[in-house]
Amino acid sequence: MEEEVPTSKLYMLEPLVRKLPEVELPKRHVSFREKFLWTGLALLAFFVLCQIALYGIDPAVARDFGGLRYVLASHAGTLMALGIGPIVTAGIILQLLVGSKIINLDLGKPRDRALFTGVQKGLAMFMGVFQATMMTLGGWFGPIGLGARGIFVIAQLAIGTIIVIYLDELVSKYGFGSGVSLFIAAGVSGTIIWQAFNPLGPPGITAGAIPNFTRALFTGDPALLHDAFFRAGLPNMMGLFAAIIVFLVVVYAQNMRIEIPLAYGRFGGIRGRYPIRFLYASVIPVILAMMLFANIQIANVALGGRLQAVVYYTTPPPSLSALVNDPVQAVVYLGIFIGLCMGFGYLWITLTGMGPRDVARQLDRSGMLIPGFRRDIRIMEKVLRRYITTVTLLGAAFVGALAAAADLTGALGTGTGILLTVGIVYGLYEEIARERVSEMFPAVRRLLGE
Repeated sequence: MEEEVPTSKLYMLEPLVRKLPEVELPKRHVSFREKFLWTGLALLAFFVLCQIALYGIDPAVARDFGGLRYVLASHAGTLMALGIGPIVTAGIILQLLVGSKIINLDLGKPRDRALFTGVQKGLAMFMGVFQATMMTLGGWFGPIGLGARGIFVIAQLAIGTIIVIYLDELVSKYGFGSGVSLFIAAGVSGTIIWQAFNPLGPPGITAGAIPNFTRALFTGDPALLHDAFFRAGLPNMMGLFAAIIVFLVVVYAQNMRIEIPLAYGRFGGIRGRYPIRFLYASVIPVILAMMLFANIQIANVALGGRLQAVVYYTTPPPSLSALVNDPVQAVVYLGIFIGLCMGFGYLWITLTGMGPRDVARQLDRSGMLIPGFRRDIRIMEKVLRRYITTVTLLGAAFVGALAAAADLTGALGTGTGILLTVGIVYGLYEEIARERVSEMFPAVRRLLGE
């Protein structure tokens, strides 16, 4: 059989991509314990990187991304100042180029998919250097400039980005889930625990929400009790309750689904169902929307504040009092954010083989049809489009509205961070459960083709 001739101009980069180091695919089945071990080691390495301060800057003047730092898994003034930003940005750019057919790649073909992955890795490295340069020139880490000191800071950030890229690749091939998702969930979880239980703080102030509430409860002072629930700038009990509510709502929404009845064409008595979850695109639309906002912040710094108005309306009000003082900002932010989530949700399912046409083809190849309709892939696609498109848009709008509303209440770890963490942990739980079943019953693993 003759080798297929490449049709994409991107294959010009294939010789360069092949020279990039990569984590090899496992040549045998990776056991449950090994996956758990590699995932834990990658997570430990990430936390270590978050504690290594950038050499040559004053940590006191280093800026952060505000609430976006949880989505980016970013830690100001450290090797992880960029977090996962370059990786996700590179992925967004390439997905858009492939989805719009500007780059002619078929991700269903192994060679095209390998090229896509390699180019994405190279683009992520480039984005790490580019974003680090823009932030350094814009004074993100203080007045450094682009001399020897500035170049050294850029080099450190680039090294941090490269390490994260390979940690993500390690988790994807030898662990559970993906490194990008794991780092987001771990960072948000650690922040929530610290903000809720931290007993330390400046003299006379208890930083943690629960220790501060306990202290106020024992004193019996009404003013301290009010402060425990509504104090500004520090974790409070309202933020803790908001975090719990968001957690419960997202867990409930994760289990909402529509089930489309199916039947086998050759065996009419055999029935099945195709489940379409309410959060069909999961929390991916929120991650993509937040990444766009983060890059706007970086561009604003690089351009000397010329995009400040755009940054203002793509940043949620920091508190309820700020919302009352300028409700227009909240309304505009909410509209932009929800609109982007809906757009990214639809784009995501289209580019990742989750759209109505792709699902219809999969079901048709497996010999299934929708009872009451003629077996025709076009009819099946039309029926599926009614459900998948609607559910995708509604689910994306829901997660966008929930994240924005929770951010306004001052939820610990931010509403967006909690939303992402619940979605990530839920998916991780399902993957671990499947892996555990395949470990207990090897026949299941053979059935899945592993």
